[in-house]
Amino acid sequence: MVNTDVFLGSGASLTFVPELDLSLYLDVTSNDAITYNGVVQTAKEVFVVDATFSDRYLLVPDLYIGCTIDLYDTTDTANPVSSHTIVGNNGTQIKITPAHTHTIADAVDVAIIRSYGAPCIGAKDGAVARLNADNWLGLLETGSFPSIEQEMKQMNLVLGGSRNVTHQYKGIQTASGGNLAFVVNHGAWLYYALGACSTVKTRFSTVGASGVYAAPNAGDVFINTQDASAVTTSTNVTTHNNTGPIFYKTGNGVASILPPVLAGSDTPTALGKVVEPSSASFSGTNANAITYTFIENDTADLPSFTLEHSILKTPTTLTTETGNASESQSFVRIARGNRVNLLTITANENEEIKMTMDLNTSNVHKLARTDAYEARNGQDTNASLFNYPLSADAEFLEPFFFSSGSFSIFGHQFLKITNLTLTINNAIADKRFIGVGSKNIKKGIPAQRTYEVSFTALVTDDKLFEELFNQTEETSSDSIANGLLDLTFSKSNGEEIKIQLKDYFLDSANVTVPEDLGPVTIEGTVKPRNLSLCTVKTHWLLQG
Repeated sequence: MVNTDVFLGSGASLTFVPELDLSLYLDVTSNDAITYNGVVQTAKEVFVVDATFSDRYLLVPDLYIGCTIDLYDTTDTANPVSSHTIVGNNGTQIKITPAHTHTIADAVDVAIIRSYGAPCIGAKDGAVARLNADNWLGLLETGSFPSIEQEMKQMNLVLGGSRNVTHQYKGIQTASGGNLAFVVNHGAWLYYALGACSTVKTRFSTVGASGVYAAPNAGDVFINTQDASAVTTSTNVTTHNNTGPIFYKTGNGVASILPPVLAGSDTPTALGKVVEPSSASFSGTNANAITYTFIENDTADLPSFTLEHSILKTPTTLTTETGNASESQSFVRIARGNRVNLLTITANENEEIKMTMDLNTSNVHKLARTDAYEARNGQDTNASLFNYPLSADAEFLEPFFFSSGSFSIFGHQFLKITNLTLTINNAIADKRFIGVGSKNIKKGIPAQRTYEVSFTALVTDDKLFEELFNQTEETSSDSIANGLLDLTFSKSNGEEIKIQLKDYFLDSANVTVPEDLGPVTIEGTVKPRNLSLCTVKTHWLLQG
């Protein structure tokens, strides 16, 4: 009997999965000709994970197709022995091209799946795989999951006998149109537009990780500190990875680190247990607020993330129905390799601060009928999602408002701004490459980054209009008073977003003629060339 009940939005969730470099210590059978998905493969065509990894985690089948995987001899973790493309994977095996030529030492040599398009694993539940998908997105106003555009090819084959098309087939598949629109309650999304995090100011206690895969307690959060001592005041940490992992977490009642400690970069003995932010001690002498410093990333390695869209008829039924002809009770879509192409922050009078992100997506993954997979990393209540504030910390849910912002330009703070928009454009271009293993996967490569600030202000003097005729670029990089363009938003609890830009002209300045005889306004546009500073003080734990 076919289930005719319809899916409702009450059972639909859109959650976040970080994409982070994933370390896999390898089994010695990676040197052999072994059976992969029922077919014997040529020697050294398949990486097999070691038993310690597979005791805690399972890879989602074929989710990592198209990702880059580097092989390392642990005597030299600075330089890969070889690099490969993943053309298939099951829970514990990864098929690669080309085959490797290294003799792998059992549970010593390591392969690292590079972050782009590689969703962070979750701790498995028996034979059921999970992703690190129990992460709340924030105050999401609207969200558009990337759609699939399928190219259709029709041919006549130069054969007569009919006026109908002789043959047709499907061409490439393209994922596009992903968009997230937030009411801003934190500024950590700026990391994905700018590309790197240079400093994290936080508090941490004594070293807490007990192994590459293990942590002593579920729910702990760690950061690479290179310091075994506890700190009672917030300390600047610069030893973490600029493009992640920034924080490690433990998942869903299981003391397994997500992701596994990154080989060649972080070590368990260098991880400090983070004192997580709380409203009660967010400021003061022993403040546990987290302050990030984001910087421009000028490489092609712009951070990416995955979106998991789980649709359930019964909101607490998280497991997909493996083996059925159709998913009649629940199904999951996974959009991976999302990079921020365009980020826009809008501040309009009498409104909350809004942020919109247009995404460039590598691929939308379809789970097979035989895949045993559990959505939301096994969390069936919203309050249990990572970064969702506890009731005692409800003020972290509060958004930033226009009224608590400030805007300075040309050495002056302008108090009569009625609306303002900052746009960061990464100009991401779609590219496809030979040997990826699927015609449905594309790569998004960032090109020239541009900034634009547009605003409307009530006219109090002719300063802005005069700047339109100035032929000298505003180049100061040391202070607001000397000309930095400064945009700051704050909340009463101490959370803050500060963005400072430099090297700019006033591009346009249109003075309006109000027909209603009301205030005269000026509509200005500024195009800075460089970022001077971006700091975000927040409760938000950013994995990278």
